[in-house]
Amino acid sequence: MPTATRISRARADRLRPHLEALAASPPSGPDPIDYVHRYTSSDDREVAAIIAACLAFGRVASFAGTLDALFVLADAAGGPAAWTTAALTADDPGLEPLFYRWVRGPDLQRLVRTIGRFRAKHGSLAGFMAEAIQSSDQDVGPGLEQLVDTLRALALEPSEHGFEALPRGFRHLLPHPKTGSACKRLCMLARWMTRSSAPDLAMWSASPSQLIIPLDTHVHKVAKLLGLTQRNDGSWRTALEITQNLGRIDPQDPVRFDFALAHLGISGACKGRRIKSICEPCALRPVCKVGGIG
Repeated sequence: MPTATRISRARADRLRPHLEALAASPPSGPDPIDYVHRYTSSDDREVAAIIAACLAFGRVASFAGTLDALFVLADAAGGPAAWTTAALTADDPGLEPLFYRWVRGPDLQRLVRTIGRFRAKHGSLAGFMAEAIQSSDQDVGPGLEQLVDTLRALALEPSEHGFEALPRGFRHLLPHPKTGSACKRLCMLARWMTRSSAPDLAMWSASPSQLIIPLDTHVHKVAKLLGLTQRNDGSWRTALEITQNLGRIDPQDPVRFDFALAHLGISGACKGRRIKSICEPCALRPVCKVGGIG
């Protein structure tokens, strides 16, 4: 196991202007938060955010078709919030044929119904998280655990006796930080709902300083190239380590570079190896382990 990485103050000062330059150029291309921005009401945005975040695994081009179909159904029912309320009393037959990878129509129906139950019992997601995330918490981890525990419990029917007995497709939608998973989609949801800078929404009362980097393969690759971690596993521990190092660059908002870092990989602009035509114009080249060579 590699030694924990803790960048020095000098390294943080050297990284800062290059990360600032990267973040100053808004990335192009689709992003799952685009679905949330379709709506103006806070209720619809909260529901859209949960659904979009849950399905945001793999390539955007792959899950976008499923999200498109889901939100067509939601809009036909009066919007995402009204759709989840209707799901408390009747299934939406339009969900039956939908699927994305191992997530099937019945899993999606259970997700919509679970969100409806959450809203009926707890009201807004923002109100729930205002109590779940304490100002004394070092990060949003405990609050996200409470949210997942609550959703998992609400997903069960009276005849069902445990989340682990539910279909794999549905279980994949609600990962838990305690399992060691980086829980990229949960951390992304928290980023969307907490930060105030575009494209995020500032709907939660948590502090941006409590956020954890939404760690996917793209962010992990670039983080290693910048020396923010030496760890090879995409785990919760790795996400914390990268976040802590970004916190030495910006302690008030350590994940503000996430959107730019992720899209550097998503767009294919970063290949993880030196390619002159790609590396030369990159804002991170002078501080990158491979881009700055030669």
